[in-house]
Amino acid sequence: MIDTPHSRRVQRAMEQELRRSLKGLKVPGHPRPFYLSYQLMTAEGLDVWGRYGAVFNAEPLKYHELYAEVRVGSHAFDQTVDGSLHTDFVDRDSYNWLGAPQDLDPTALRYALWKLTQLKYWESIQEYYDKKKIMVDQRLKKDAPSFSKEPKVVKNQQVTAVSFPKKRWEDFVRKASELFKGYKNLVDPYVRIRGISKVRIFVNSEGSKYIAQDNYYEVLVASWCLTKEGVYLNASEAFHTRDPQQLPSNKQMAEAIDRVAKDLASLAKAEPMEPYAGPALLSGLATGLIFHEAIGHRLEGERMISRTEGQTFAGKIGQAILPKGVDLIDDPSRARWGEHDLFGHYTVDDEGVPARPVKLVEDGVLQTFLMSRACTRNFKQSNGHGRHERHQDPMARMANLIVQSKEQHSWDELKGMMMEDVGRRRLPHGIIVKDVSSGETRTDHYDFQAFKGVPTAVYSVDPKTGKETRVRDVNFIGTPLAAIQRIKAFGKDYQVDNSYCFAESGSVPVSTIAPAMLVDELELQRATTRYFRPPILSFPPLDRKPATKSK
Repeated sequence: MIDTPHSRRVQRAMEQELRRSLKGLKVPGHPRPFYLSYQLMTAEGLDVWGRYGAVFNAEPLKYHELYAEVRVGSHAFDQTVDGSLHTDFVDRDSYNWLGAPQDLDPTALRYALWKLTQLKYWESIQEYYDKKKIMVDQRLKKDAPSFSKEPKVVKNQQVTAVSFPKKRWEDFVRKASELFKGYKNLVDPYVRIRGISKVRIFVNSEGSKYIAQDNYYEVLVASWCLTKEGVYLNASEAFHTRDPQQLPSNKQMAEAIDRVAKDLASLAKAEPMEPYAGPALLSGLATGLIFHEAIGHRLEGERMISRTEGQTFAGKIGQAILPKGVDLIDDPSRARWGEHDLFGHYTVDDEGVPARPVKLVEDGVLQTFLMSRACTRNFKQSNGHGRHERHQDPMARMANLIVQSKEQHSWDELKGMMMEDVGRRRLPHGIIVKDVSSGETRTDHYDFQAFKGVPTAVYSVDPKTGKETRVRDVNFIGTPLAAIQRIKAFGKDYQVDNSYCFAESGSVPVSTIAPAMLVDELELQRATTRYFRPPILSFPPLDRKPATKSK
């Protein structure tokens, strides 16, 4: 793995080639580069998974990949259109030259950068004239520069070698997954442990440079069960940390597997739910998902300048978009929340801008957007949120999204408020969403401005007795403006959700921190369900049973 001295040598080679390219790249009669940056992304890690006491796969994770940004024209007018949200990278010649030498030899690295930069420069010139052609019959917004000017930043961290103990992790997977032998109701269960160390080395033509290292560890327990009517149901439990010393113990894994088994048994007994629209109480995990999908993505700066986007909040700066007393903050500089590591933490973004907290909404009023170096009207500086996965162009992305409210209620108070509302409206029941697995949203104006969440623990609540009955086979849906207008109250206890977010600039690690939330209406629709036949043969015999069994 790359270490500190090696990373500094690599960075010097990148600086040397950058200066040479910036000076020498020119085609007579065509625009020259006014900005150039290089980023080397290296990653090493290990992914191990298995079931029933056996390792099914142990895969080393390793890549060294280059990214070059070549901007021609000027800060005021460069080659980018629509925030570069819809660039088709895969069909470009430069896509075939992203690989860096595996040993990161400085001379070979300069060759790779030279080749990539030349192709990127030609592509940038072509895009510059494509943009000019668009302007023959269309009006592009000119109320902001194309690219922000940022101060010089130097942040070179120490790079620490990280080991991924293959034998120990394989033994961990064997021991944990062997516990599945005691749970005959589980279908295709597995245990997975994954760790990866990412090092980013960056230089640009403004003199900024950084070396940053980020480590991520995940352990997942997942399984399915098949109901009598032939529906597969899923349950899982995950552990996320940035510190390998905080990975779960054997005891914690046994407890997690038992919880997953009991959760599936509970789900199998639950009845499918009919479509519903009415009051709902959401856990902090569900609240975070709604804010992430319905609001967070719509505050990404590039979406304010793209012609294809719905621009839900583009004209609402200074206006109330959330209830009074509610703040929405994104803070990538924060590494922990209580006892939880935050996956969205970083020190400097992928454009060389330091991470910092950004108060997007204050006291319910929209203050700003998540910003990369792509400028929007009234916002001509980055706030450290330019991020990408690998070859995609960076764009403004969420990091650690935090929902805070001055009004705070206990869970029981929120449930009582919901039951009162349900009774007043003479509805047969209310809804509690305690856990969710994923979500998605559409932000372009060619489609419906909607979001969807996939809950994994949903309960109907009797308004008279408060009895909770588990239900299944539903998703919650909504439109962003309607969703935030129906917020009634917030809880006082926060939950942290670490995950990965997928968007135009790829998959990036994120965290959401949010309290419980009461809404006066949430719409639930039937989830798409397929009915399967059970296996022809019964489960094969197992050689032994562990002591732990589900009750």
